[in-house]
Amino acid sequence: MEGHKDVTIGLFGTCDNVPWRDRFMEAYTAKGIAYFNPMISDWSERLEMSRKGLCPNPTEEENYYLNNAEVILFPVLEDSLGHGSLGELGFSIQTVLRRILNGSPQFLIALIDDECKDERKNAEQRKDSKKNRALVKSKLIKVVSYPVITMVSTLDEMFKLSFEMYDIAKKGKEYQASFTAKIA
Repeated sequence: MEGHKDVTIGLFGTCDNVPWRDRFMEAYTAKGIAYFNPMISDWSERLEMSRKGLCPNPTEEENYYLNNAEVILFPVLEDSLGHGSLGELGFSIQTVLRRILNGSPQFLIALIDDECKDERKNAEQRKDSKKNRALVKSKLIKVVSYPVITMVSTLDEMFKLSFEMYDIAKKGKEYQASFTAKIA
């Protein structure tokens, strides 16, 4: 975890047992691309194991990759209310902008579905989710205007763009390593 060497894609955003990550992870594995999947089936079990030193603390690991993965994917999909993901998206944007200022580029690809179609939630909760999505989406589109933060409309667009951003990040890391070696 600490000081990962490979360019890594962080698969953040909608969890809630929505399988959107499966296709991405399959393709990344086939191409040898490192990724971080924050999905854990049982957080309490994993936290207990981490207290015993048997695995990394899942909260610390997720925060590490949110702050350090070179490419962050952040879809807020219609399958979930998305309140937590919408909040985390703001922190992700802040992280990307802070990294830019510190000379460490990071890319963020965001997707916010307009509707919440989670049938487990009542009509009022879905309406509230729709309003929150519209607010966050409007600010992302109108206020955050950096080329390293990209808003897409579909998971297919996110999938395709993730490979492009990965390639850019990998070339940048290789250039930085080469430049550092030359001046050392």
